[in-house]
Amino acid sequence: MQSVNETIKSKDIVTGNLLADMREIDWKQAINEDQTIVRMANPSGEVLDALAGRFALDALHIKDVRNPIHPPHFTRLENGALHIILRFPVEKEPEESVSEVTSVSILADDRMCALVWPARRFHHFSNHDLKGLDVDECVSKIIHMLVDYLLSRVYILREDMDEFEEECLANVNSADLGRLLTMRKEMATLARHARTNAIAIEKLLTDSAYKENLRLIDAHEHMHRATAIAESKAEHALNVMQAAQSLLSQRLNEVMTFLAVITVVLTPMGIIAGIFGMNFTQMEVLGHPYGFALSVWGMLLLGAMLAAFFKFKKWW
Repeated sequence: MQSVNETIKSKDIVTGNLLADMREIDWKQAINEDQTIVRMANPSGEVLDALAGRFALDALHIKDVRNPIHPPHFTRLENGALHIILRFPVEKEPEESVSEVTSVSILADDRMCALVWPARRFHHFSNHDLKGLDVDECVSKIIHMLVDYLLSRVYILREDMDEFEEECLANVNSADLGRLLTMRKEMATLARHARTNAIAIEKLLTDSAYKENLRLIDAHEHMHRATAIAESKAEHALNVMQAAQSLLSQRLNEVMTFLAVITVVLTPMGIIAGIFGMNFTQMEVLGHPYGFALSVWGMLLLGAMLAAFFKFKKWW
């Protein structure tokens, strides 16, 4: 049995509703009637052709609608309809390390609203969310809910990064800095899209139909907040990575210092042992009754003196 996501990926999804009661109707009927909404994911050519005829879209606008990486944009079409493109993260699959980001197009005039995902749907609106709204209110609420989703992704990722950063600094030897770098990249991506979304929403707010819309004003503020939080967290994560690398370097220096001290302490002992290991017939010290003991104690004393000297100089 197919999961919901598999179903979404395997076929086009087009739904039409009357805004008054969100009663489901045929999408063709929804395009031709008033006060309706059409929601579609991965639309077919037939659906896009019908949408182009309804809003008088040219080939360039259809190309923009179908582009999943189109940057945020707002424009008023020649017939008075609006077209706004925003970008938001898709819900991560279990096997995905980073959220996919895709664009979404909203087309609307005074009669109907169309919400278009170029590929995979990334947010579901219940009928209760949009019931009883007119077209302008529907547009502003859709944007507000999508913006809130992006802001919540920033909050969730920030909490995950906070916990992971604490783990990294608690034990830098086993810290997975690669994962932290991936999380930082995702946060920086969210910041970039929140910033560009804010620009598109700001342009929409200059439009006479949406100038004093409280939902859009709130959505615009949320995008600025998401941008500030995400940029700050991305910068903080970079500082944590640098701090972890500094701690690793410090510990490595401590280990190298210890090994250098051991090497210097043992080197004179090795020289003395090498001298006494020479194969000469006449070595007077070998005939001394305490020669071996004196040589061993001499090596130990020399090593201790060198170790004390390093400690005195604070080289160790």
